[in-house]
Order: sequence, then structure tokens, then C-alpha cells
Amino acid sequence: MEKTFREEVIDNIFKFSNEGNSFELIENKYKSIDKKTLVKELIQVGIMPEVFEHDSSEEKLWSKFSDVILSRSLDFLGLKSEVLRTRGNSADVYSKAKNYTIVSDAKCFRLSRTAKNQKDFKVKALNDWRRQDTYALLVSPLSQYPIDRSQIYTQAISQNVSLLSYFHLQFLVENEVNENLEKLWKMPLYISKNYKLKERTRGITYWHAVDTLVCEITGQSSECLEHYKQQEVNKTKEVGQEGINYWNAKIKEFNSLTKEQAVKLLIKAQKIEQKIKTIKDAIEKVSAI
Repeated sequence: MEKTFREEVIDNIFKFSNEGNSFELIENKYKSIDKKTLVKELIQVGIMPEVFEHDSSEEKLWSKFSDVILSRSLDFLGLKSEVLRTRGNSADVYSKAKNYTIVSDAKCFRLSRTAKNQKDFKVKALNDWRRQDTYALLVSPLSQYPIDRSQIYTQAISQNVSLLSYFHLQFLVENEVNENLEKLWKMPLYISKNYKLKERTRGITYWHAVDTLVCEITGQSSECLEHYKQQEVNKTKEVGQEGINYWNAKIKEFNSLTKEQAVKLLIKAQKIEQKIKTIKDAIEKVSAI
């Protein structure tokens, strides 16, 4: 059976993750992805595969893969984009248009993760990373943004950081942009002109404004946009089932373990031996003073 695009990417990430040039390998593999494939697969990029261990090299490489896809998407929107290699205190994607520059960040989340807070979205950090650049953009799955009032909307509006979902980005890439995108990067100005003060920091207001602007920019109807929203729902269900199958397989695997195997696995999962070593190191260090 032929592998899906997602399965192919997961396999490549496992293959590349132990290489010293893993980021370069994943970038070279996907930086020139064709428009048809990108449009088809873009929505699921923001969903981290459950098969990757938390904080593993594979998880980090998937995040870099999402930056490569974001950069390629912005290329298709007429922005000359590149993924930055700088570590820390910097946005991940830099783009240049004729009259402005924009820094961007792509966010990925596991569907199994529960609470998310404003720090997960790094809106304030994006504003700090902007420095002399004109605009800032954050892209995340729509389902992961807060539903209603949240500090991220307050921050996005006060600091002029544009929020988009992957499906909005897909919509913009697939439909010809017949107007300058700059109005999308000036979201606070649009909201201040069109919504009452008490409604401006609500999630429902923010996303209504985004929906309106992307339809205006592409010349498409709101009904057409709703079709794309439904695609996100369908893709989330599909990828969600992938995660459910993975964890059900883990349950089956754990149920088959002997008591000794289960104890060893629990000790490893709790990092108990590592914690004991860290305590011993601390004792040795203080004893040597």
C-alpha cells in the first residue's frame, strides 16, 4: 500500500533526526514542494505526530519541517521567504515583499495535549523578534487557538502580530490573491475600524475579521471559505484517528509486558536513574567546595 504524504514525512524525520545536518536534509527535501501537494497537505502540518516522543529530536525536526512549509506557502503568496538558522531570540521564517518585510512562526501541537496558554503561542516574542521588520505573523491550527477571550488576542491587536490558521493559509495559497496582502498584516487597524471596543479582544471577533479579509483578498465567498474550514475538521478527525490508533497499540504493547519489563519501563519513563545521578553529582560538587 502506497504511503501517504504524512507517513513519508514521518519516515524521513526518523531517518534524518540522528544526522548532524538533519535540518538541512529536511529543508532540501521539502523546500521546493509543488503547490498542488502543499495545498492538499498544509492543514495537517500543524498537528504533531503522536509517534514522536516529547522533546525528542524528531519532534524538533517536525517543527522545522513546519517552518519549511510555511516559508514555501509564503513564496506562493509572492513573498520571497527563507527559514532562518539562527537559534534563540529570532523568528523562524523571514519574508520580503516589495515594500515591507515580515517575520513568521509556525506552531505545531499534539491533539493529545490539553491545556495551552498564551506563552505557547509566543505572540509577544514575535513582536520582540520583529525588531526593524515591518510585520509579524503566527500560524497555528485553528482548533488550537483559544475559543473566546484570551491574552493572545489582546497582545496580537496591541502589538500588531497577525494570527492565521493553516486552513486560512491554504485558502490564500490555492486561490489567486488579487489584492495586496498588506491589509492582512494590519489586522488591528481593520478591527478598530469595524468592531466595537468591547468586542475587539474576543476570539470570535478576531476570526470573523480574518475570514472577512481573506475572502476580500482572494475575491472568494464566505461559503467557499466555510468549505475549507470543513476540510480542517475532516483532516483533524483523520489525523486524530492516527493518534488514537498509536496509543491503542501502546496499550496493547504494555498489556503484553512481563512485570519485570513493566518495572524497567516505568523506571526509564520516570527518569529515576538520571535523577539519582544528578543528585550524586550535586553532592560531589558541594563536597569539593
